[in-house]
Amino acid sequence: PRGILLVAGVLLLAAGAWAGGVFDSLQDVEAIRAAVESAGPWGPVLYILVAMASFAVFLLSFPVWAAAAIWPVHVAFVYSFIASVLGSVLTYALTYGLGREWARERVPQSLAAWEARLEARPVFALLTLRFLLWANPLVDMLLAVSRVPTRAYLVGTVLGLLWPTAFQVGIGAGGSAALGYLGDLDVPWWQWALLGAAVGGAAAWWYRARRLRPV
Repeated sequence: PRGILLVAGVLLLAAGAWAGGVFDSLQDVEAIRAAVESAGPWGPVLYILVAMASFAVFLLSFPVWAAAAIWPVHVAFVYSFIASVLGSVLTYALTYGLGREWARERVPQSLAAWEARLEARPVFALLTLRFLLWANPLVDMLLAVSRVPTRAYLVGTVLGLLWPTAFQVGIGAGGSAALGYLGDLDVPWWQWALLGAAVGGAAAWWYRARRLRPV
């Protein structure tokens, strides 16, 4: 289908741009801070746009840490929360509109069983996913192709992003020295991807072991 080809093309372009260093500026905390401060009254708008772009490539933490060095903590939280919710909902809407029906026809049996458990308590499941993975496009894509009602998705997303976003802003408020150190880390993108996969795999293993444990 045309929608699937479009999504695949966008993902391939994003992967190539990431490997080519196009997104390096999104990991430079001090550069983000300088750009937002130089934008004057348009700084919040620029910040939200930068944060949404960073969300799309799994780099939302960097602008959120920068926000804590630009504004008071409560203001940084509001802007960061808006960006994370907008990025999540936009990803959900695009996936829902472009590839939901195609994906529904190809859901494997193992995933269908997991989906049934997800649908049983959708808000609680989404709160758990947000707690573990925070603002993650893969979570929104997964929920978009599931049978979880859109209302439950929106409630779980808004509530689930509150505390993780506040935590990330708190990290950013830890001091400019820490921000500079984290921004200067020369970590290849594939290592971040492996780390995310390892954390997600460990969480899935723990959840499955907990369910199989005799009461």
